[in-house]
Amino acid sequence: MHPVVLYADLTLCLALVVCAQSPSCPSLCTCVLHDRSNSKGLRTVLCKNPALTAIPIDLPSDTVKFRLERTSVSRIFRGAFSAMPELLYLWLTYNSITVLHPRSFTNLSSLHELRLDGNLLSTFPWEGLRDVPRLRTLGLHNNRLARIPPLAARYLGNVTYLDLSSNRLSTLPNDLIALWPLSDATQSQRSVVLGLQDNPWVCDCRLSTLLDISKAPESSLVLLDRFLTCSGPPDLAGVPFQSVELTRCRRPYAVTSATKITALLGSNVLLRCDATGHPTPTIMWIKSARPDLYNQDVHESPRVGIRWSAVSLNGISYRDAGEYRCRAQNMAGISEAIVSLNVVGIMGEYANSKNSGRQQTVAKSDYSQKKPKQKSKAIPSLLPRNMTGKPSLPKRVIKIPKASRDKMKRDRTAVQNLPQKHFLIPSENPLHKKQTPHVSMSILT
Repeated sequence: MHPVVLYADLTLCLALVVCAQSPSCPSLCTCVLHDRSNSKGLRTVLCKNPALTAIPIDLPSDTVKFRLERTSVSRIFRGAFSAMPELLYLWLTYNSITVLHPRSFTNLSSLHELRLDGNLLSTFPWEGLRDVPRLRTLGLHNNRLARIPPLAARYLGNVTYLDLSSNRLSTLPNDLIALWPLSDATQSQRSVVLGLQDNPWVCDCRLSTLLDISKAPESSLVLLDRFLTCSGPPDLAGVPFQSVELTRCRRPYAVTSATKITALLGSNVLLRCDATGHPTPTIMWIKSARPDLYNQDVHESPRVGIRWSAVSLNGISYRDAGEYRCRAQNMAGISEAIVSLNVVGIMGEYANSKNSGRQQTVAKSDYSQKKPKQKSKAIPSLLPRNMTGKPSLPKRVIKIPKASRDKMKRDRTAVQNLPQKHFLIPSENPLHKKQTPHVSMSILT
Protein backbone atom coordinates (compact mmCIF):
# COMPACT_ATOMS: atom_id res chain seq x y z
CA MET A 1 0.00 0.00 0.00
CA HIS A 2 1.23 3.48 -0.78
CA PRO A 3 2.63 5.19 2.34
CA VAL A 4 0.49 8.29 1.83
CA VAL A 5 -2.70 6.26 1.68
CA LEU A 6 -1.72 4.25 4.73
CA TYR A 7 -0.98 7.41 6.67
CA ALA A 8 -4.38 8.87 5.76
CA ASP A 9 -6.20 5.73 6.92
CA LEU A 10 -4.33 5.69 10.21
CA THR A 11 -5.11 9.35 10.74
CA LEU A 12 -8.84 8.76 10.17
CA CYS A 13 -8.93 5.80 12.53
CA LEU A 14 -7.07 7.77 15.18
CA ALA A 15 -9.53 10.65 14.79
CA LEU A 16 -12.50 8.32 15.27
CA VAL A 17 -10.92 6.74 18.35
CA VAL A 18 -10.09 10.12 19.85
CA CYS A 19 -13.63 11.29 19.13
CA ALA A 20 -15.06 8.19 20.76
CA GLN A 21 -12.92 8.70 23.82
CA SER A 22 -13.56 12.47 23.89
CA PRO A 23 -14.55 13.86 27.29
CA SER A 24 -17.69 15.27 25.67
CA CYS A 25 -19.02 11.77 25.08
CA PRO A 26 -21.05 10.40 28.00
CA SER A 27 -19.87 7.33 29.87
CA LEU A 28 -21.44 4.02 28.83
CA CYS A 29 -22.08 5.57 25.39
CA THR A 30 -20.29 5.69 22.05
CA CYS A 31 -19.92 8.84 19.95
CA VAL A 32 -19.12 8.82 16.24
CA LEU A 33 -18.50 11.85 14.03
CA HIS A 34 -19.29 11.46 10.34
CA ASP A 35 -17.62 13.87 7.91
CA ARG A 36 -19.59 15.77 5.30
CA SER A 37 -18.53 17.64 2.18
CA ASN A 38 -19.12 21.02 3.84
CA SER A 39 -16.46 20.15 6.46
CA LYS A 40 -19.11 19.98 9.21
CA GLY A 41 -19.49 16.64 10.94
CA LEU A 42 -22.65 14.75 11.94
CA ARG A 43 -22.40 13.33 15.41
CA THR A 44 -24.17 10.13 16.40
CA VAL A 45 -24.43 9.07 20.04
CA LEU A 46 -25.26 5.44 20.84
CA CYS A 47 -26.07 4.40 24.41
CA LYS A 48 -26.53 0.64 24.53
CA ASN A 49 -25.73 -0.64 27.99
CA PRO A 50 -28.15 -2.49 30.33
CA ALA A 51 -26.50 -0.76 33.30
CA LEU A 52 -27.79 2.63 32.12
CA THR A 53 -30.89 3.68 34.14
CA ALA A 54 -31.27 7.33 33.11
CA ILE A 55 -30.67 9.61 30.16
CA PRO A 56 -27.08 10.96 30.29
CA ILE A 57 -26.89 14.66 31.17
CA ASP A 58 -23.61 15.46 29.34
CA LEU A 59 -24.78 14.79 25.78
CA PRO A 60 -22.90 16.67 23.02
CA SER A 61 -24.81 19.71 21.81
CA ASP A 62 -23.99 18.97 18.14
CA THR A 63 -25.62 15.54 18.20
CA VAL A 64 -27.79 14.86 15.17
CA LYS A 65 -28.79 11.27 15.93
CA PHE A 66 -29.28 9.84 19.42
CA ARG A 67 -29.96 6.14 19.97
CA LEU A 68 -30.90 4.67 23.34
CA GLU A 69 -31.34 0.92 22.96
CA ARG A 70 -31.80 -2.03 25.33
CA THR A 71 -31.11 -0.14 28.53
CA SER A 72 -32.87 -0.12 31.91
CA VAL A 73 -34.27 3.39 31.46
CA SER A 74 -37.94 3.46 32.53
CA ARG A 75 -38.82 7.17 32.72
CA ILE A 76 -38.14 10.12 30.44
CA PHE A 77 -38.19 13.40 32.34
CA ARG A 78 -38.91 16.93 31.19
CA GLY A 79 -36.33 18.40 28.84
CA ALA A 80 -34.25 15.21 28.81
CA PHE A 81 -32.92 16.03 25.30
CA SER A 82 -32.98 19.84 25.37
CA ALA A 83 -29.16 19.96 25.29
CA MET A 84 -29.23 18.70 21.66
CA PRO A 85 -31.10 21.40 19.67
CA GLU A 86 -29.79 20.07 16.31
CA LEU A 87 -31.22 16.60 16.87
CA LEU A 88 -32.93 15.10 13.79
CA TYR A 89 -33.33 11.44 14.77
CA LEU A 90 -34.32 10.21 18.21
CA TRP A 91 -34.48 6.45 18.68
CA LEU A 92 -35.54 5.16 22.11
CA THR A 93 -36.17 1.54 21.15
CA TYR A 94 -36.46 -1.64 23.21
CA ASN A 95 -35.95 -0.16 26.62
CA SER A 96 -38.24 -0.35 29.67
CA ILE A 97 -39.88 3.06 29.25
CA THR A 98 -43.28 3.30 30.94
CA VAL A 99 -43.64 7.08 31.41
CA LEU A 100 -42.99 9.97 29.03
CA HIS A 101 -43.25 13.51 30.40
CA PRO A 102 -45.42 15.74 28.14
CA ARG A 103 -42.49 18.13 27.81
CA SER A 104 -39.85 15.47 27.14
CA PHE A 105 -39.17 16.88 23.64
CA THR A 106 -38.62 20.55 24.43
CA ASN A 107 -36.06 22.38 22.30
CA LEU A 108 -36.28 19.76 19.53
CA SER A 109 -37.96 21.87 16.86
CA SER A 110 -35.82 20.25 14.09
CA LEU A 111 -36.68 16.64 14.97
CA HIS A 112 -37.82 14.56 11.98
CA GLU A 113 -38.02 11.04 13.36
CA LEU A 114 -39.12 9.68 16.76
CA ARG A 115 -39.13 5.94 17.44
CA LEU A 116 -40.32 4.37 20.69
CA ASP A 117 -40.72 0.78 19.52
CA GLY A 118 -40.49 -2.10 21.99
CA ASN A 119 -41.24 -0.24 25.24
CA LEU A 120 -43.95 -0.55 27.92
CA LEU A 121 -46.01 2.54 27.17
CA SER A 122 -49.71 2.28 28.01
CA THR A 123 -50.28 5.98 27.26
CA PHE A 124 -48.54 8.47 25.03
CA PRO A 125 -48.43 12.27 25.66
CA TRP A 126 -49.81 13.38 22.29
CA GLU A 127 -49.83 17.03 23.37
CA GLY A 128 -46.05 16.79 23.69
CA LEU A 129 -45.81 16.67 19.88
CA ARG A 130 -46.35 20.43 19.84
CA ASP A 131 -42.63 20.77 20.58
CA VAL A 132 -41.70 18.85 17.39
CA PRO A 133 -43.59 20.62 14.56
CA ARG A 134 -41.36 19.10 11.84
CA LEU A 135 -41.88 15.51 12.88
CA ARG A 136 -42.49 13.14 9.95
CA THR A 137 -42.10 9.64 11.45
CA LEU A 138 -43.59 8.36 14.71
CA GLY A 139 -43.04 4.74 15.66
CA LEU A 140 -44.99 3.22 18.57
CA HIS A 141 -44.74 -0.42 17.51
CA ASN A 142 -44.91 -3.13 20.19
CA ASN A 143 -46.13 -1.16 23.20
CA ARG A 144 -49.23 -1.48 25.40
CA LEU A 145 -51.44 1.24 23.96
CA ALA A 146 -55.15 0.39 24.33
CA ARG A 147 -56.66 3.70 23.26
CA ILE A 148 -55.90 6.60 20.94
CA PRO A 149 -57.79 9.77 21.99
CA PRO A 150 -59.48 11.89 19.31
CA LEU A 151 -57.36 14.91 20.26
CA ALA A 152 -54.26 13.09 18.96
CA ALA A 153 -55.14 14.26 15.45
CA ARG A 154 -54.50 17.87 16.47
CA TYR A 155 -50.82 17.17 17.09
CA LEU A 156 -49.97 14.81 14.25
CA GLY A 157 -49.39 17.79 11.99
CA ASN A 158 -47.00 16.75 9.20
CA VAL A 159 -46.61 13.13 10.30
CA THR A 160 -46.72 10.86 7.26
CA TYR A 161 -45.66 7.59 8.93
CA LEU A 162 -47.45 6.33 12.06
CA ASP A 163 -46.81 2.80 13.29
CA LEU A 164 -49.33 1.56 15.89
CA SER A 165 -48.87 -2.15 15.22
CA SER A 166 -48.57 -4.81 17.92
CA ASN A 167 -50.42 -2.88 20.63
CA ARG A 168 -53.75 -3.50 22.37
CA LEU A 169 -55.96 -1.29 20.24
CA SER A 170 -59.52 -2.42 19.54
CA THR A 171 -60.72 0.71 17.73
CA LEU A 172 -59.68 4.09 16.37
CA PRO A 173 -61.84 7.19 16.80
CA ASN A 174 -63.35 8.49 13.58
CA ASP A 175 -62.14 11.95 14.57
CA LEU A 176 -58.56 10.73 14.28
CA ILE A 177 -59.05 9.87 10.61
CA ALA A 178 -61.31 12.85 9.90
CA LEU A 179 -58.98 15.44 11.44
CA TRP A 180 -55.73 13.91 10.28
CA PRO A 181 -54.69 15.90 7.16
CA LEU A 182 -55.25 13.13 4.63
CA SER A 183 -56.81 15.61 2.22
CA ASP A 184 -53.67 17.71 2.32
CA ALA A 185 -51.64 14.59 1.58
CA THR A 186 -53.79 13.96 -1.49
CA GLN A 187 -53.30 17.46 -2.79
CA SER A 188 -49.53 17.27 -2.39
CA GLN A 189 -49.37 13.76 -3.86
CA ARG A 190 -48.01 12.40 -0.58
CA SER A 191 -49.10 9.15 1.01
CA VAL A 192 -49.73 8.58 4.68
CA VAL A 193 -48.47 5.22 5.92
CA LEU A 194 -50.32 3.66 8.83
CA GLY A 195 -49.35 0.47 10.65
CA LEU A 196 -52.30 -1.26 12.35
CA GLN A 197 -51.51 -4.98 12.22
CA ASP A 198 -51.46 -7.27 15.25
CA ASN A 199 -54.17 -5.45 17.21
CA PRO A 200 -57.48 -6.95 18.49
CA TRP A 201 -59.75 -4.84 16.28
CA VAL A 202 -63.48 -4.71 17.00
CA CYS A 203 -65.21 -4.00 13.70
CA ASP A 204 -68.04 -1.58 14.51
CA CYS A 205 -69.12 1.84 13.34
CA ARG A 206 -66.04 3.49 14.88
CA LEU A 207 -63.86 1.91 12.19
CA SER A 208 -66.20 2.79 9.32
CA THR A 209 -64.31 5.89 8.18
CA LEU A 210 -60.98 4.07 8.24
CA LEU A 211 -62.35 1.19 6.18
CA ASP A 212 -63.96 3.53 3.66
CA ILE A 213 -60.68 5.37 3.11
CA SER A 214 -58.62 2.21 2.90
CA LYS A 215 -60.98 0.76 0.26
CA ALA A 216 -60.89 3.81 -1.96
CA PRO A 217 -59.03 3.08 -5.23
CA GLU A 218 -57.00 6.28 -5.09
CA SER A 219 -56.69 6.64 -1.33
CA SER A 220 -53.71 8.47 0.11
CA LEU A 221 -53.79 6.13 3.11
CA VAL A 222 -51.45 3.17 2.81
CA LEU A 223 -51.69 0.33 5.32
CA LEU A 224 -48.47 -1.50 6.19
CA ASP A 225 -50.53 -4.70 6.22
CA ARG A 226 -53.65 -4.68 4.08
CA PHE A 227 -54.76 -8.09 5.32
CA LEU A 228 -56.16 -6.92 8.62
CA THR A 229 -58.90 -9.01 10.24
CA CYS A 230 -61.60 -8.37 12.82
CA SER A 231 -61.35 -9.87 16.30
CA GLY A 232 -64.90 -8.90 17.25
CA PRO A 233 -67.84 -8.84 17.50
CA PRO A 234 -68.27 -12.61 17.46
CA ASP A 235 -70.19 -12.62 14.17
CA LEU A 236 -67.28 -10.81 12.43
CA ALA A 237 -64.33 -12.53 14.11
CA GLY A 238 -61.73 -13.52 11.51
CA VAL A 239 -63.39 -11.54 8.70
CA PRO A 240 -60.92 -9.42 6.64
CA PHE A 241 -61.34 -5.64 6.70
CA GLN A 242 -61.89 -5.57 2.96
CA SER A 243 -65.00 -7.77 3.32
CA VAL A 244 -66.71 -5.77 6.06
CA GLU A 245 -69.41 -3.17 5.40
CA LEU A 246 -69.98 -0.84 8.35
CA THR A 247 -72.44 1.99 8.97
CA ARG A 248 -71.01 5.19 10.34
CA CYS A 249 -71.66 6.10 13.94
CA ARG A 250 -74.21 8.80 14.80
CA ARG A 251 -74.16 10.65 18.08
CA PRO A 252 -77.37 10.24 20.12
CA TYR A 253 -80.00 12.95 20.20
CA ALA A 254 -82.38 13.07 23.18
CA VAL A 255 -85.65 15.04 23.36
CA THR A 256 -88.44 15.10 25.98
CA SER A 257 -92.18 15.49 25.44
CA ALA A 258 -92.14 18.68 27.57
CA THR A 259 -89.50 20.86 29.15
CA LYS A 260 -91.63 22.27 32.01
CA ILE A 261 -94.44 20.49 33.86
CA THR A 262 -96.65 21.86 36.66
CA ALA A 263 -98.63 19.20 38.55
CA LEU A 264 -100.99 19.12 41.56
CA LEU A 265 -99.89 17.64 44.84
CA GLY A 266 -100.75 13.94 45.00
CA SER A 267 -101.32 13.52 41.28
CA ASN A 268 -99.54 11.14 38.88
CA VAL A 269 -96.95 12.35 36.37
CA LEU A 270 -95.43 10.54 33.38
CA LEU A 271 -92.07 11.77 32.00
CA ARG A 272 -91.14 10.59 28.51
CA CYS A 273 -87.91 10.86 26.55
CA ASP A 274 -87.09 9.82 22.96
CA ALA A 275 -83.55 9.22 21.66
CA THR A 276 -82.04 8.41 18.27
CA GLY A 277 -78.54 7.42 17.21
CA HIS A 278 -76.38 4.62 15.85
CA PRO A 279 -75.84 2.27 17.54
CA THR A 280 -79.20 2.50 19.30
CA PRO A 281 -78.48 4.53 22.46
CA THR A 282 -79.20 3.48 26.01
CA ILE A 283 -81.34 5.77 28.20
CA MET A 284 -81.30 6.51 31.92
CA TRP A 285 -82.97 9.13 34.12
CA ILE A 286 -81.11 11.17 36.75
CA LYS A 287 -82.57 13.58 39.33
CA SER A 288 -80.42 16.72 39.20
CA ALA A 289 -80.68 17.53 42.90
CA ARG A 290 -79.64 14.00 43.89
CA PRO A 291 -77.53 11.36 42.17
CA ASP A 292 -80.53 9.03 42.01
CA LEU A 293 -81.21 6.73 39.10
CA TYR A 294 -84.94 6.26 38.58
CA ASN A 295 -86.60 3.03 37.59
CA GLN A 296 -87.95 3.34 34.12
CA ASP A 297 -89.83 1.56 31.40
CA VAL A 298 -87.59 1.43 28.33
CA HIS A 299 -89.13 0.62 24.97
CA GLU A 300 -87.38 0.19 21.64
CA SER A 301 -88.91 1.25 18.36
CA PRO A 302 -89.34 -1.32 15.59
CA ARG A 303 -86.85 0.77 13.63
CA VAL A 304 -83.16 0.42 14.50
CA GLY A 305 -81.62 3.42 16.18
CA ILE A 306 -84.75 4.73 17.96
CA ARG A 307 -85.56 4.21 21.63
CA TRP A 308 -87.86 5.89 24.14
CA SER A 309 -88.14 5.76 27.90
CA ALA A 310 -90.77 6.78 30.46
CA VAL A 311 -90.67 7.40 34.22
CA SER A 312 -93.93 7.16 36.19
CA LEU A 313 -94.25 9.26 39.37
CA ASN A 314 -97.34 8.29 41.38
CA GLY A 315 -98.79 10.43 44.17
CA ILE A 316 -96.16 13.10 43.83
CA SER A 317 -95.06 15.21 46.79
CA TYR A 318 -93.06 18.40 47.07
CA ARG A 319 -89.87 16.31 47.24
CA ASP A 320 -90.47 15.17 43.66
CA ALA A 321 -90.12 18.70 42.34
CA GLY A 322 -86.92 19.57 40.49
CA GLU A 323 -85.05 18.79 37.28
CA TYR A 324 -84.97 15.36 35.69
CA ARG A 325 -82.24 14.60 33.14
CA CYS A 326 -82.74 12.06 30.40
CA ARG A 327 -79.29 10.82 29.33
CA ALA A 328 -78.87 8.95 26.03
CA GLN A 329 -75.50 7.34 25.34
CA ASN A 330 -73.79 5.19 22.74
CA MET A 331 -70.21 4.65 21.60
CA ALA A 332 -70.33 7.86 19.56
CA GLY A 333 -71.20 10.20 22.43
CA ILE A 334 -73.72 11.41 25.02
CA SER A 335 -76.82 13.62 24.78
CA GLU A 336 -79.07 14.97 27.57
CA ALA A 337 -82.54 16.52 27.76
CA ILE A 338 -83.99 18.17 30.89
CA VAL A 339 -87.54 18.25 32.26
CA SER A 340 -88.42 20.69 35.07
CA LEU A 341 -91.23 19.53 37.40
CA ASN A 342 -93.09 22.03 39.62
CA VAL A 343 -95.51 20.73 42.29
CA VAL A 344 -98.41 22.90 43.57
CA GLY A 345 -101.26 21.99 45.91
CA ILE A 346 -103.85 22.98 48.62
CA MET A 347 -101.21 23.55 51.22
CA GLY A 348 -99.59 26.08 48.98
CA GLU A 349 -102.91 27.90 48.36
CA TYR A 350 -103.77 27.88 52.09
CA ALA A 351 -100.41 29.32 52.96
CA ASN A 352 -100.90 32.08 50.40
CA SER A 353 -104.39 32.99 51.74
CA LYS A 354 -103.13 32.88 55.31
CA ASN A 355 -100.31 35.20 54.47
CA SER A 356 -102.66 37.63 52.71
CA GLY A 357 -105.07 37.61 55.73
CA ARG A 358 -102.19 38.25 58.08
CA GLN A 359 -101.13 41.18 55.95
CA GLN A 360 -104.65 42.66 56.12
CA THR A 361 -104.74 42.29 59.93
CA VAL A 362 -101.41 44.00 60.26
CA ALA A 363 -102.64 46.81 58.03
CA LYS A 364 -105.73 47.32 60.18
CA SER A 365 -103.74 47.35 63.40
CA ASP A 366 -101.37 49.87 61.89
CA TYR A 367 -104.34 52.06 60.95
CA SER A 368 -105.82 51.85 64.43
CA GLN A 369 -102.52 52.79 65.98
CA LYS A 370 -102.31 55.83 63.76
CA LYS A 371 -105.92 56.96 64.69
CA PRO A 372 -105.85 59.73 67.35
CA LYS A 373 -107.11 58.73 70.79
CA GLN A 374 -110.09 60.55 72.39
CA LYS A 375 -110.08 61.49 76.05
CA SER A 376 -112.57 59.42 78.03
CA LYS A 377 -114.94 61.17 80.48
CA ALA A 378 -115.62 59.80 83.92
CA ILE A 379 -119.05 58.15 84.21
CA PRO A 380 -120.74 58.81 87.51
CA SER A 381 -122.26 55.79 89.19
CA LEU A 382 -126.03 55.78 89.54
CA LEU A 383 -126.09 52.87 91.96
CA PRO A 384 -125.80 52.97 95.74
CA ARG A 385 -122.41 52.42 97.28
CA ASN A 386 -123.55 49.32 99.21
CA MET A 387 -124.56 47.49 96.00
CA THR A 388 -123.59 43.83 95.91
CA GLY A 389 -121.78 42.56 92.80
CA LYS A 390 -119.69 44.42 90.25
CA PRO A 391 -121.92 45.97 87.59
CA SER A 392 -120.68 46.74 84.14
CA LEU A 393 -120.29 50.36 83.28
CA PRO A 394 -122.79 51.81 80.82
CA LYS A 395 -121.49 52.64 77.43
CA ARG A 396 -122.94 56.16 77.52
CA VAL A 397 -123.82 58.77 80.10
CA ILE A 398 -127.55 58.98 80.95
CA LYS A 399 -128.90 62.35 82.12
CA ILE A 400 -131.85 61.99 84.55
CA PRO A 401 -134.45 64.80 84.48
CA LYS A 402 -135.00 66.88 87.66
CA ALA A 403 -138.61 65.62 88.13
CA SER A 404 -137.45 62.05 88.20
CA ARG A 405 -134.76 62.84 90.72
CA ASP A 406 -137.32 64.43 93.05
CA LYS A 407 -139.61 61.39 92.78
CA MET A 408 -136.72 59.05 93.61
CA LYS A 409 -135.94 61.16 96.67
CA ARG A 410 -139.54 60.93 97.90
CA ASP A 411 -139.62 57.15 97.36
CA ARG A 412 -136.41 56.73 99.34
CA THR A 413 -137.88 58.69 102.22
CA ALA A 414 -141.10 56.64 102.14
CA VAL A 415 -139.36 53.31 102.45
CA GLN A 416 -137.18 54.31 105.36
CA ASN A 417 -139.97 53.32 107.80
CA LEU A 418 -140.31 49.82 106.31
CA PRO A 419 -138.45 46.76 107.72
CA GLN A 420 -135.22 45.65 106.04
CA LYS A 421 -135.94 43.62 102.89
CA HIS A 422 -134.33 42.57 99.66
CA PHE A 423 -136.32 43.54 96.63
CA LEU A 424 -135.95 44.71 93.07
CA ILE A 425 -136.59 48.29 92.18
CA PRO A 426 -138.43 48.46 88.89
CA SER A 427 -137.66 51.41 86.78
CA GLU A 428 -140.68 53.40 85.72
CA ASN A 429 -138.69 55.95 83.84
CA PRO A 430 -138.41 55.05 80.19
CA LEU A 431 -134.71 55.85 80.34
CA HIS A 432 -134.24 53.25 83.07
CA LYS A 433 -135.83 50.53 80.98
CA LYS A 434 -132.79 50.54 78.71
CA GLN A 435 -130.38 49.82 81.55
CA THR A 436 -129.55 46.15 82.04
CA PRO A 437 -129.16 44.08 84.05
CA HIS A 438 -131.46 44.71 87.09
CA VAL A 439 -129.46 44.87 90.28
CA SER A 440 -130.40 43.42 93.66
CA MET A 441 -130.10 46.04 96.44
CA SER A 442 -130.25 45.92 100.19
CA ILE A 443 -131.59 48.98 101.99
CA LEU A 444 -131.05 49.37 105.68
CA THR A 445 -133.66 51.18 107.78
